Formats: sequence, structure tokens, C-alpha cells
Amino acid sequence: MKIPQLKKKSETKSCHNISWEDNYSWIHQNNILEVLKDSSKLLPEVKKYLEEENSYTEFYLSDTKNIQKKLFDEIKGRIKLDDESLPYKDYNYEYWT
Repeated sequence: MKIPQLKKKSETKSCHNISWEDNYSWIHQNNILEVLKDSSKLLPEVKKYLEEENSYTEFYLSDTKNIQKKLFDEIKGRIKLDDESLPYKDYNYEYWT
């Protein structure tokens, strides 16, 4: 299986009179909060690449499923069940878990 390759689309950036080439700035999405809520808004090229990357990872880590579960269960067993996360603010609301 081949390693997935993300296309390079060179763009010149500059700040404080310093310029540089950024080959991957095109994957940045200004609507990232919308994308997080609705993955269909993800750029098709980026979505395809992420799916290829996930398949690649699954392929090469498939023989580690048992140890992954064992490690997950061990780590989970060390977490107090009543722990709360930091609040997540979404506009005028805060969410706690």
C-alpha cells in the first residue's frame, strides 16, 4: 500500500517583509467551525486525502488491535469517572462534560 500524498499547491506568503512558500495553505478552510459541525463542507480533495490516510493507518496497524484495546482500557481505568472536562464555549453557551 502506498503512502497517501497530499498535493502541493505553492503559494507565496509574506509577513513583516519576509516571504516564504507555503505548499499546503490551500487546505485551510475559513469556515472550519462549520466543517467541524458538518463534514460535508470539507474540501473534497482534503476529505479524499484524509480517507486515504485513515485506510493506510488501518492497514498497517490492523495487527495491533488487541494491544490498542488493552492500552485504551488501561488508560480509561486510570481516569476518575466523575472528572469533568474544561468548558466548551459555543457563542453564548458553555458546555461541560
